[in-house]
Amino acid sequence: MKKILIILMLFLVFCNISCTRQDVYDTGISSPYFDGTIMDYLRSDDYNWQLTVEMIEHAGLTDLFEGKVDTCPEITFWGVKSHVIQRYLLHSKNGNITGEKYATIKEMPAKLCRDYILRYVTKGKFLKEGIAYRNPEFLIGAPEQDGGSDFTCLAGNKVRAYLEKREWNGIPDVGPVIMSLFSLTIGLEVGMDTPDILPRNGVVHAVSYDHILGKI
Repeated sequence: MKKILIILMLFLVFCNISCTRQDVYDTGISSPYFDGTIMDYLRSDDYNWQLTVEMIEHAGLTDLFEGKVDTCPEITFWGVKSHVIQRYLLHSKNGNITGEKYATIKEMPAKLCRDYILRYVTKGKFLKEGIAYRNPEFLIGAPEQDGGSDFTCLAGNKVRAYLEKREWNGIPDVGPVIMSLFSLTIGLEVGMDTPDILPRNGVVHAVSYDHILGKI
C-alpha cells in the first residue's frame, strides 16, 4: 500500500510539473526592411503581389519601381494587392464595369494599367512616423481639417494620410497608433493593412483587400 502511495505521489508531482510548464520559442523580430528594390519585394511574394507585378510590367513602369528613373529615385507605393486586381478583372469579365471586358492583365490597354498604377505612387519616401495626426474635432475630409499629411500621386489624384490612436478596452485614444488613407479626389476612405515595408528605393504601405481598384 505504501508503495502504491509513493508511486501515486510521484505521478501527481510529474503531472504538476508537466501542466505548469510553458515552452517558449524565440522566433526573432520581424524586420520591415527588404534588401532589394520595391520591384524585387513585390516579385518575392506572388500570393500578395503577382497581379500587381503584371500590371506594373504591362504599364511599362518597371524602371520606376526599380529606382531607375532619375527624377523619381524614391517612391511611396500605396500598395494595391493582387486580390484587389483579381476582383476588378472578375467584375470586368462579368460586365459589372462600364467599358471593355478584361479577363487578364494582358487584355487591358497598357495606358489604362499605367493610369491605375500611378494613382498609387507618390514621389519621395514617406514613412508612418512622418505622417501627421488628424484633428479629431473634424471629419478627415472636412474643409476645416488641419491634420494629416496631403500628397499628390503621379496620376494627379490627391490623398491624405493620417495617424490616430484607437481605443483600448473602451478607453479612447490610448490604443495602438493606426495609419489611414483618405482620397481627397473622390472623398473616400482607403483601408490600410500594412505600413512601412522598406525596400531600398522607397516604402510600401499596403492597402486593404476590400479596396476597389482605382478608387483613390
